[in-house]
Amino acid sequence: MYRESKTPMRNLGISRVHNSSTTLLQNGEIVYHLENERLSNRKYDAFPFQCLTNLDTKNLDNICIAGVGKLTPADCFIDDDPYSLYVKTKENKYDTKVYDLSLSHHELHAAHAFYNSGFDEAICIVKDGMGSDVPLTGDMFQSGTYGRELSSTFAASYPANFNLIERHVAVPFEARDRIGKTFISNNLGEGMAFQKTSMAFGFHELDAGKVMGMASYGEELPISIYEDCLIDNELFYIGKDLHDTGINFIFGDFNSKADFAFTLQKQTQEHVAQHILYQIEQTGCKNVCLSGGFFLNCVANYYYLSVLPSDVNLYIEPVSSDAGTSIGAAKFVHHKITGDMTKRPLQNLYLGPVQDNFTRLYMESTRPTTPFEVADAIADGKIIAIYQGRSEAGPRALGNRSILFDPRNKEAKNIINRVKRREEFRPFAATVMEEYADGWFDMRGLNQSPFMMYAVDVMSDEIPGVTHVDNTCRVQTVNADQNFHYYQLINCFHEKTGVPILFNTSFNLAGECIVETPVDAIETMKRSKIDAIYFAELGCWVSNNNNSTTTITT
Repeated sequence: MYRESKTPMRNLGISRVHNSSTTLLQNGEIVYHLENERLSNRKYDAFPFQCLTNLDTKNLDNICIAGVGKLTPADCFIDDDPYSLYVKTKENKYDTKVYDLSLSHHELHAAHAFYNSGFDEAICIVKDGMGSDVPLTGDMFQSGTYGRELSSTFAASYPANFNLIERHVAVPFEARDRIGKTFISNNLGEGMAFQKTSMAFGFHELDAGKVMGMASYGEELPISIYEDCLIDNELFYIGKDLHDTGINFIFGDFNSKADFAFTLQKQTQEHVAQHILYQIEQTGCKNVCLSGGFFLNCVANYYYLSVLPSDVNLYIEPVSSDAGTSIGAAKFVHHKITGDMTKRPLQNLYLGPVQDNFTRLYMESTRPTTPFEVADAIADGKIIAIYQGRSEAGPRALGNRSILFDPRNKEAKNIINRVKRREEFRPFAATVMEEYADGWFDMRGLNQSPFMMYAVDVMSDEIPGVTHVDNTCRVQTVNADQNFHYYQLINCFHEKTGVPILFNTSFNLAGECIVETPVDAIETMKRSKIDAIYFAELGCWVSNNNNSTTTITT
């Protein structure tokens, strides 16, 4: 039987692929999680150097490394940087054991979701662009042939059992076969389809969310994505550019892009829903965990709620990108070594570092304020950023690093898009007091949505500022226990306006990462049309007066 040691076990998880991150685990509890981009300000940063440098790495028991391929000498840079210390086990100064779990990419996605779900057992479905290399055997493959994970399904149970049920592996040549539990094809799968489409539209390959937002403006094309585009067609073949195909005419203008995006979104979510239903039927398990970058698609996530049986318990991991694999690695090693059977369902995502200089913020324009005054300013059309506490893990701003606005303003989207300098077709989110969510949104049986994982139908015409063109809104519910200061501010806005909702978008500008430090916050405000920052914990208000002198002591 597992018994918590008097000396806490400290595991450090490191994700060394895009969206690189570090996670510190103590006796199975997440103490700290941060993506490196928050410190480097390089989107999707692939090397967690800044995270490691700023983390106390003494007295670690285990270092758990996630990736998509085995560590090589190229992964070590200079002898005295922390990363080199970790991967060169013989040079480890603290007698820490190093686990290279890079070839278990999808299993780590599954572990991350399962341990955060609170389920005793579950089926874990993982879908992303591509995972680890998989050696292939059989008559059709030469020795040393590898494919890449696209989709995997595991049967998960405590303490660390992740039994592969089925997986889809892609190879860079025409092939379709099934060997045991492995389906092999040159179909790039759902995640890569969105990546390729994003690139074809002129976005970054990891900006699939833009494709999702554009889809709401389109109509379905008379093509079958899974017959014409993904299978037996060169559109999404490995190594093929989307524009090399015979249907590249559809990418001429916004409307044609939107039509293809709509078709991709609709048919993909239907295809994935059928896959989920099939796995439930095959296993008889009613607990389902979804993870991997594909499942950040909040439109598809909402669709699954409408097609899954009412007795199915669904958990969708909010840190589904590769950043989450550092959590999966740290937790997997903990449970594997200790045999710990303790369930630790995810309670919140405020897991960033404590800002030591947060309480030592001084500014000439700073003055005390109250949540009522801030709510009044928002109701009067001011753009207010909120900064407090530890930053949010994952891609969503959840009230600690957010820009806030009045959801009743029908021009809100245009106003904030100009402030953030981003594409006008992209939707915005809203935060609603949990107890009022059902009156304003069709939650499809959800008791809460604290991590903003669903784009739900809006049931009121009073909040046009957060209502997308398809009448949906990516919604976060909040209660006082989850985020007291944020909840209090929304409540004040509710008392003034009768609307228990605030327009919420991440505190960053286009192409930049969400702000991490007070310095980041103020510098971003000064370069924008944000009117003020509300430092909620300090009860102070910092106006955007570019003529004032700003000083932050460290």
